[in-house]
Formats: sequence, C-alpha cells, structure tokens
Amino acid sequence: MVRQEEGRWDVSIKSNVVCLERISDGDKQLFEDLLAPEEARELAGLLTKYADKADEAGKSKSGDSDKSGDSDKSGESDKHDESDKSDESEDEDAAKSDDSDKD
Repeated sequence: MVRQEEGRWDVSIKSNVVCLERISDGDKQLFEDLLAPEEARELAGLLTKYADKADEAGKSKSGDSDKSGDSDKSGESDKHDESDKSDESEDEDAAKSDDSDKD
C-alpha cells in the first residue's frame, strides 16, 4: 500500500476537527479526511505503532539470522495486528460516514 509518489501531507484544523490531506507534487489533492480530535489521536497512535514495527522489522532483517526462536512470538503479534486493522477500518468507515453527514 506504500506508494513511491512524492508529495506531502497537510494537517490543519477546520471547524474544530483535524483535516488530513495528501497533496501531490503538482499540488493536486489526492486525499482528504476530517477527524474528530480523539480520532486523530487514535490515528497518531496507530501510525506510531506501525512505524515502530517497521523499524524493528528493518533492524531484524539486517541483524543476526540466528534469532529463529522469535518467530513464535511474531505469530502472536500478527493476531493482534489483525484486530488493529479491523479497528482501523471501522474508524475509517465511521470517519467517512461523518464526512458525508457534514456535506
């Protein structure tokens, strides 16, 4: 799901909600979402969590390969990740329905 496009993320406040936008290099708006403050905090937490996991995965690939005993532990975290993804999609769906109500 990671795209190699250049561009930027813009974050602002509009009508007491957090506005999150993805803007292309050509200043074309690719994505926009409005989040309640609590939703923004939850999203920030998820982004931090997965950024940390990506860092750890990068470190483990470049580290020693004799740590094969850790594979059992990763299976447990995968189960938790699936529930996190479910929660995240529910949050996104709720945010999208909130946006359609505001229009």
